[in-house]
Parts: sequence; C-alpha cells; structure tokens
Amino acid sequence: MKQDTKKSVAAIFDSLSKHPFISMMVFCVLLFFFGFCDVSNFTDASYIYAGVILCAVAALVILLGKIGKNLTEMIVIYLVSVAFIIGGLVLIHSYDNSPALILWLSLFLIAMIVALLRVTDNLSTRNFIILMIAAGVILRLTYVLYTSWRVRQHDVGYFNWTWGHANYIEYWYKNGLKLPDFDVRNIWQYYHPPFHHWLMAFFLRILTDVGMEYGAACEALQFLPFLYSSLIALVSYRVFRYAKLNGLPLVIATAIMCFHPTFLLMGGFYNNDTLCVLLMMLSILFALKWYRKPTLLNIIPVALSVGLGMMTKLSAWMVAPAIAVIFLYVFVKNIKSWLRFLGQFAVFGVICAPLGLWWQVRNLLEFEVPLTYVPYLSDADPQYCGDMSVTQRLFNFGDGQTRFVYDAFTDPNFGAPYNEFNPTVGLVKTSLFGEGQNGISDLHFPQIEATGPILFWIGVILAILCFVAFVIMTISRRSGLDGISRVFFAILAATLLASYYMFCFKFPFTCTMNIRYCVPLIPLFAMGLGLLLQRFGGDSVKEKVLRYGSYALVGAFALMTCIVYSQLAAPLPV
Repeated sequence: MKQDTKKSVAAIFDSLSKHPFISMMVFCVLLFFFGFCDVSNFTDASYIYAGVILCAVAALVILLGKIGKNLTEMIVIYLVSVAFIIGGLVLIHSYDNSPALILWLSLFLIAMIVALLRVTDNLSTRNFIILMIAAGVILRLTYVLYTSWRVRQHDVGYFNWTWGHANYIEYWYKNGLKLPDFDVRNIWQYYHPPFHHWLMAFFLRILTDVGMEYGAACEALQFLPFLYSSLIALVSYRVFRYAKLNGLPLVIATAIMCFHPTFLLMGGFYNNDTLCVLLMMLSILFALKWYRKPTLLNIIPVALSVGLGMMTKLSAWMVAPAIAVIFLYVFVKNIKSWLRFLGQFAVFGVICAPLGLWWQVRNLLEFEVPLTYVPYLSDADPQYCGDMSVTQRLFNFGDGQTRFVYDAFTDPNFGAPYNEFNPTVGLVKTSLFGEGQNGISDLHFPQIEATGPILFWIGVILAILCFVAFVIMTISRRSGLDGISRVFFAILAATLLASYYMFCFKFPFTCTMNIRYCVPLIPLFAMGLGLLLQRFGGDSVKEKVLRYGSYALVGAFALMTCIVYSQLAAPLPV
C-alpha cells in the first residue's frame, strides 16, 4: 500500500511539474476569487468558496494519492482534514479576516504536506520546491490582501485623477486602443509604452462588465501584478535548471526568489515594473533554451519576450547585449550554416523591433519625443544629491546610513533623518523595505522596530554572499557552466549594474536609487550562490561551514521576511 501511495502522490506532482505555468495560473485564479485581493471584500460567501475549494483539493489529494490503507481510513483522514479547514477559516474570520493568520495557517498546512511527503517517501527536491513556490505565492497574496492599491506605489497617482499610471490605465479603459493625440510628455507617465497598461485596462473592463463596482474593480487589479510576481519565481526556477542547479543548491536559490521582499512589494505594483521583470526573465529563459537548441521555432519566443518587454518598459533592452553575445557565438560556431542563422536573426528582428520600438518611434515622429525620454526632476527638489561628489556617493557608508536601516527620505510624510544618497545602500534597503516615501520603516510601523533591523542585516550578509558567489562562479571554469553561459550571465549582470549606477548619477535623486531598476540581479545572484554551494559540496570543514551557514542564512531570511511582512498586516485583537 505504501508503494501504491508513493506512486500516486508522485503522479500528482508529476502533473503539476509538467504544466507549471498552467498550474501556477490556476492556483492564483483560485486564490483571487477569495476576497478579490482585498480584506475588506471578504464576505461569508468568500469563506464558503474557500472552504469548498480546500475541501475539494483535500478530497482529490487523498483519492488520487491513495492516502490511507483502505476506504475507511481515507474517509477518516478526509474528515479530519475538513475539520482543520473549517476550524482554520472560522479562526481567520473571528480575527477580522487577518491576512497574517492566513499566512501562518497556510505555512502550517504546507509543513504538514511536507511531513506527509516525508512519511510516504515522496519528499524529492522537485516536490519540495513546488510546495515552497506555493508558500511564496501565499506570502504574496498575504501582502496584497492587507495592502491597498493606493499604498507603496511608484508614480501611480489615483484613478479618476489627472496623471500617473492609474490615470494612464484609465485612459485605455475609456478609449480602447485609440492612441493619444497629444504629446505624451504633457501628462506624467504617459510616455511609457502601453502593453502593461493595456492589460490592466482590459482586465478592468472585464471586471466592470461582469458587474463589479468600479472602486472594487480598481482594487482587484492587484491580481495581475500578483500573478506576474508569482510567475517570476517559477521562471527563475526554470533558469536555475538551465544553469544545471539541482538538489539543495537549487532549493536555496529558489527559496530566495520565493521569499524575497522585493517580489512581495512588486506583487502590488500598478506601474509596469513587475510585468517588465517577468518578460525580462522569460527572455533569459528562452535565450538559454535557444542556445541549447538554436532553431527558428525557439528564437520566436525570445523575440516576443524581448519585444513585449520593451513594449512594457523600454528598460527591458538590458537583456539584449547578453542575448546578442549568444547569437553571435552560435553564428560563428555554425558559420557553415550562416544563411540559416541569418534567416533566424531576421525573423527575430522582424518580430522584436516593431514590438519594442513602435511606441517610441511613433511619438518621435508625431511629437518629437526623444526615443529614450525620461522626465527630469528639478535640481531644487529636496531629494537632489547631485551636489555630492562621486566618491562620497559611492564609498561613504557612514553618517548613520546603517543605523536607519530603511530607505531614507526627509519628506515630512516619512520623517527619516537624511535623504538616501549611496546607490549601493539604496539598492539593498529598497529591496527589503521598498522606497522611502512609499516604503516601510519603524517610523510608521513601530511593531517592526526589533524585527526590521534583523531582516536588514540578514539581507545585507546574504546580498554580499550572493554577489561574491556570482562573481566567483562566472569567472571559474569549475562552476558547471560552459564558457559562453558564464559570459552570458556576466554581461547580463554587468549591463544591469552599469545601467543602474549610470541612471543614479544621470538622475541624482533619492528616488532613483531603487532595486526596481535592476531586479533581475536578484535571481542572477541567487543562482550564483546555488552554483557556489553546488561546486563546494565536499566534506571538508570549510565546505561544510559554507553550506550549512548558507542554509541557515537563507532559512533565517525566509523566516524573517514572513515575520516582518505579517507584522505589517492589521494587528490581531488582544
């Protein structure tokens, strides 16, 4: 019977792993209908819906997994599961729909599933990662449940307003695909290419057409960035597999993606950052797939993801130099078949260039908007730091920067002791707590006074470890990657970092020092740590210290992320 159970449980996880993107989207859609991404929308019907779904899933797992020695035992296990489900939902309801309680009960349930897999001898690396990704999705859901779309945004403004990403979404919602007949520089954020805003407007139209009240529909739009953020973790896992990560190093790299605060914050963004990062990661994944098998069929997804990425946000171009190196290498290596590859590159260009550049070219021709236009803030702005020397901005890590561990703005609404000026420090702080004026600190959330700094210092140590590991692994021939793959990842990271620092100095304001301008560095550096752990997997004392220290560090990072970001939820009644 145990052998039958093992085979049946394995079959369930086989199905999930064979259709990962479909499984992820179905999972997110099922969660979306529980509350429409807003605690205030929870009703008795929401709990009934959640109970029915959970009970149905429990029944399927028990039946398909053959959990139990006979029918009687399976019924008993199912009834116990139903009792736990009902008890958990009643508990959540009784505590004012607490998202924090949803998170911890979900994590407890996932831990029980892990224990069940261990008992049935099904706790493989793949199955554990599937459950870990599910935990990351629940963590993202928790964040968007207690976070209004008006909170921690970037240049979004409001619906029924006159500027910002929300107004831009609303323009397409009201006008369909009618292009603006005015200079897009005249309204803040209208200069962005429209792919993300089209999708948000289309989804808003669907929600309102089926009868949802407009304000509630605007809140429910969080589902799309929530889905994008969840998919980023999955796509990153697939990239790690192409980098030949496996076992615990693969678990460690994926855990960073599942529990990194950046992706919780991005799960609620109404601007175009989250979709842009997803499409950049897809570009990387498809480029690696083409590199392994350079066919015409495989180059089309590369062109689509790069083109649509630039049609979402022009900064998606940053994947292009690394992809160009792969193209060039494969072309030279197969020079005898040069005509076939020129044909592939022509198809790539025909698809990618129009998708990625039509908006900029149209605005250039119609209104003389520069192709790389970005609005510049006034030097009189309080957050201006262009009067500081390059040396001071790059190498000054004192002056209280690490005493105040959150992104610093002296704006009266935030009240930090100084304005952030060091791009490196800003990179780490915003990756953990968001941007100052739109971010998190113990000034506004005193409940994280003790836990926030702990998360910060764990994050700093982990960031340094991952960066060093990435550098070592892209240099070392013993990383497990071939030469061109190492060059590909090195150029990709160098492009992202160079673009970020150049942007920070070209636009010397505190708000430009933000991880959102180079988010793909996180999966790249996480991969670097995984490769390092895989390379140094021996039994020497130093290697064991490295491995177990890294496991403990990433585990503590995941735990502290869950603690800090659940503390931000509505407090439980005493």
